[in-house]
Amino acid sequence: MNVLELFNLIGRIVMLGVCLVERPKDGANKKQEVKKMVYQFLNDFNIKVPMPQPVFDFVLDFMIDNIVKVLNKTLWKENAA
Repeated sequence: MNVLELFNLIGRIVMLGVCLVERPKDGANKKQEVKKMVYQFLNDFNIKVPMPQPVFDFVLDFMIDNIVKVLNKTLWKENAA
């Protein structure tokens, strides 16, 4: 699996995780739950990420934040009264 395929897979896991943990407020805890899901998936399938842990944590945070931002503007958008 090359790096692009790996990040495509991780992006899909993040999207699923974000949808599974969605509830009002509690953003920091939800983010940690999604990160835990990603790490568990990678561990369960013995997938190695070809970068240092701090760099991957930064990338994972970035992915989660941006997926949530897009979903907040689209799927979870509330109609103004």
